Amino acid sequence: MAYNTMSPVRPRPYLVNNNRGFAKQKEDNESSQSSRSSQPQSQSLVSSHQTEANNNKNSQQQVIDSKASQQSAIASRDANIKNATINIAQILKDFRSTAKAIGASPELTEDVNAYLSLIEKQVLKENPDSKLIKSNLKNASSLLDNYITETLNRPSKVVENWIDALFLQQINYKFNDDEVNPHFLVKFPNQNKDDDGNSSSEEENENDDKDENNQSKKSLNIPTDDKLKALFIQAKKYVYANNSQKAMELFKEALERAVEVSDNETESKVLYEIGKIYDKNDYLAQALTSYNKSLSTTKDISVKTKAHYSMAQIYDDISQFEPAINHYMSSISYAGENENLIAQSTSLTRIGNIYSDEYRKEAFDFLLEAELIASETKNAKAKGYVSSNIASAYNKINEPQSALKYYSTAVKEYEEAQSPHKVAINYKRAAEIMQDFKNPKKAKSLFEKALAKARQTDDVQLMTEINEALSMI
Repeated sequence: MAYNTMSPVRPRPYLVNNNRGFAKQKEDNESSQSSRSSQPQSQSLVSSHQTEANNNKNSQQQVIDSKASQQSAIASRDANIKNATINIAQILKDFRSTAKAIGASPELTEDVNAYLSLIEKQVLKENPDSKLIKSNLKNASSLLDNYITETLNRPSKVVENWIDALFLQQINYKFNDDEVNPHFLVKFPNQNKDDDGNSSSEEENENDDKDENNQSKKSLNIPTDDKLKALFIQAKKYVYANNSQKAMELFKEALERAVEVSDNETESKVLYEIGKIYDKNDYLAQALTSYNKSLSTTKDISVKTKAHYSMAQIYDDISQFEPAINHYMSSISYAGENENLIAQSTSLTRIGNIYSDEYRKEAFDFLLEAELIASETKNAKAKGYVSSNIASAYNKINEPQSALKYYSTAVKEYEEAQSPHKVAINYKRAAEIMQDFKNPKKAKSLFEKALAKARQTDDVQLMTEINEALSMI
């Protein structure tokens, strides 16, 4: 059943207020100057002394201002250095936590500790050997990455990449356990925001191209102009390679070519892609402008669905809920015309989450409708996504039994979708409910299941959180 009972909602334009600068007009002093020239000599002498005194005062003020500027610059520099500095004690502590989080064997832990012990001896010296410290950290990280590679059955350099990133910062090699820089607390990939804004997410964009292609192939427009086609394909390759700058350059060339050859549909797609690059890099105003332009130049329903959804997400993320809901509703409507059930269920879920965050029961009008639509698809990931968000909504209004039921459903769907990261998160959330209701035995069982799944991923922070929760039971 397609959620196609409404006509496309046309959201009101939400314009950003223009800031206008007003230049001060200079005063015309010519008349006052001419009057001063005709003053008596005694008054002129007084004026001269006053002018000299004012000049001296201004000079003194300039010196004071200059010193203040220097002090401000020094303070800013010192703050930047402090923010970019990490103590070796923090690195060693995080390294050991990482080894524990990934479930390293006693033998592996012993080998890693051998390198870390060498580092600890160095940092207690008057002049620690930084090269030796870095070498031992690289060796220890290689051991952990080899273990992760064997466990996942695919190459991993997650620990080594973390260490390399730290080497680009200022490292204080004088061991100080009390010196903690929150900017460099251990954090690894597969890290998103969840429905409550926390880490370890169920959040997915089910309107991604791959999902949309499964839902609808009714409006596939390929550029007929060879140059335009080549530019578009090359730009997309740079997008996949995470080279936003080069992708943007090529998309702008493609946009000029699309206008030149009057290919409105490709022009719209290029504008949408440009919007995505702006969006990814947090240039939100430019992203909204590009998405809006893409809507105005296309008749492609799938592009309209995605553009409205992307705009809704931006407004949602900055807590502008009225325009967010309007754009989600437009996305739902266009997706209904295209029978894109996944896009419909995703937008309905997002609206439900907005109401859920305000503890409003009408959230379930949207969430349960999303569940109904998702159930008509064969996409287990989409069904898991909806179920997990329904569970979170029930948890917010203190209905734990319903929450546990939907977390169980989410686990089942994500198991089918072969998404161990999502399975781990939903087990973890269910375990937390059991903790709240003083059922440590069941909580421990669920945390252990969550940890087993988390070990199949690169998310070291998730493993750390689960291990810490288990240690508290």
